[in-house]
Amino acid sequence: MRWNFIEVEKHHEEAVIELLRSSPFNAFLPKKQRYFKKQDYVTVLDRLLFPGTVIVASDLSQAEFASQFNTWLDQHPTELIHREAKEYFFLSDDEQHFITSLMDEHNVIPQSTGVLNSKQLIIQSGPLKGLEQRIKKIDRHQRTAQVQFQICGQAMLLYLGLIVKPSD
Repeated sequence: MRWNFIEVEKHHEEAVIELLRSSPFNAFLPKKQRYFKKQDYVTVLDRLLFPGTVIVASDLSQAEFASQFNTWLDQHPTELIHREAKEYFFLSDDEQHFITSLMDEHNVIPQSTGVLNSKQLIIQSGPLKGLEQRIKKIDRHQRTAQVQFQICGQAMLLYLGLIVKPSD
């Protein structure tokens, strides 16, 4: 299955998923867990991994997918989905495998935990375990890590949840 990126109006991703439930397409929203604190209120929230996009999984070739998806859009017009004329962006097999390896069964990338020993990060649990070399920067206050990866052939930074505990 190839993951195709469908560009949608920001903040309307959930509405597009509801619209696509009645379609022949398998659509989902990959998310990530983020730590949130405001005064004494502390919680973990699920945030969109790719805001403004919906992922549609399909076995069709690029041209066939674009044709069938655009035909469906013609029959179900909406202002929420941005149409592409010839093809939609998609993830390569390696890119898709990397993101899939981080996600749980609910398409959410959970937080990781680690320790910092003499300026060396060691991830103890979570999806980032073993990927320390991909982490470019840590924000201990926001409890995030900037993780470098490829998407559509371009290097990108993902901000993923990481709780860094002090070393003993």
